Amino acid sequence: MSLKNPIISLKPILFIAAFCSLTSVSAQGTASDSIIVAGRIISAPGNNPKTLTINECDYSEKSERRITEPDSEGRFHEKIPFSYGHTFSVNYNGVFVNAYAEPGDSIFMEIDMTGNPATFRLSGDRAEINEQYSHGAANLMKMLYDVRLPADTTALSEYLAAFKRETGRTKIALEKYISENALLPQVADMLLRENIFTIANQALLYRGRNKEEQLAFFTDSIFDLFNEKNARVMIFPYHLGALTIDFPDYVKNAPKGIVRDLMYVSLEKNDESVPKREDFYNTAYYDRIFGNRVTELNLSGISEGDIIIAEKDSTYNITGVNPVDWMKKRFAGRPIYLDVSATWCGPCRASLANSETLRDYFKNTDIVFVVLWLKSDLDEWKKLIPDINNAIHIFVPDEDMSNRLMGALKLRGFPTCYMISRDGAITVDGVPHFHSPELIDYLNGLLK
Repeated sequence: MSLKNPIISLKPILFIAAFCSLTSVSAQGTASDSIIVAGRIISAPGNNPKTLTINECDYSEKSERRITEPDSEGRFHEKIPFSYGHTFSVNYNGVFVNAYAEPGDSIFMEIDMTGNPATFRLSGDRAEINEQYSHGAANLMKMLYDVRLPADTTALSEYLAAFKRETGRTKIALEKYISENALLPQVADMLLRENIFTIANQALLYRGRNKEEQLAFFTDSIFDLFNEKNARVMIFPYHLGALTIDFPDYVKNAPKGIVRDLMYVSLEKNDESVPKREDFYNTAYYDRIFGNRVTELNLSGISEGDIIIAEKDSTYNITGVNPVDWMKKRFAGRPIYLDVSATWCGPCRASLANSETLRDYFKNTDIVFVVLWLKSDLDEWKKLIPDINNAIHIFVPDEDMSNRLMGALKLRGFPTCYMISRDGAITVDGVPHFHSPELIDYLNGLLK
């Protein structure tokens, strides 16, 4: 499909929300630390969601996920924090639009819901880049998620050969699309790098036969690890995160720059791992990430609605509740480990599958494991939950409630874990994920 026509059909594709990218700024940051995101929804049917999500899409805990309600004419206008130039996503009723911005930019977009599928157009700063990139991502990214890789414990030689075979195959299709649509060099470069790191996103749990094979995969030359052009692709920081979590000392060998900044953000943020401000390439980014480390959550604005509960072998509907209030009342006086996940999220499913032993270990204690499923497909959820034991599952079918929960919880991505204390206080700060070796000690500490 030619990109010369600025309006193209867009089928709802959930996974595009994850695609963001970073580009360099000076070591002292920029004159502005935000962007303006404005636009309008055209011809939205009356039964469509009333909320729209703007995801600033940063790997850090401070990632901005803004929930906004367009006015009666469908218009919206938001100021979003931005420390680097990168892409962000706008999601309305399952329609995702990606755009690229740098600090100080203003981006305008129209999402036309008249037809099925919907259409969109972008204008404002970097309009040509945004038209090409967002439409290219919409047309091509499904192909990158349809690849299949061997099991995570496959020997490195076999696994890497399969990985390179898949990236080579999809690269041919990408290059054909780039040539046929005469894409700008920056857009072509971003899409080609996404070809590698989107497929690598499916390999975040690769372990190989030993630690040496695991390290060798994540640092293979195909990833060109310290090339800062990779940092334009938001999937790249997830690759760095998978590397840094298991090999935290690796960051010590990284040259000062954007890549090392992202590695620092991937580390556990305790007093030992927080770097000095002068060690950061972008001090404005450091100030944002480490300046105020207490996350304040206010769940009072979440409206009541319908939810579906799966508990042991039974599934039942509850109407007119706030799901967070429901679980606090249902398990009053007990600590609740809350995992917020989505059915389409590969790392979510992998974490839940790999934590069966942990949940079984605590099944006779008063700790409750709850999985809150947002932005998810009901049929897929019904297939998944029978294999995830010793947990209460809450499915939120309403788009607006999902959006409002994501905003109130300051959800930076899937999965994110929270702790609800015995007295009902909820926090995200310092809560280990399922993959963290600290989680068992953390949960045991709640039993004292």
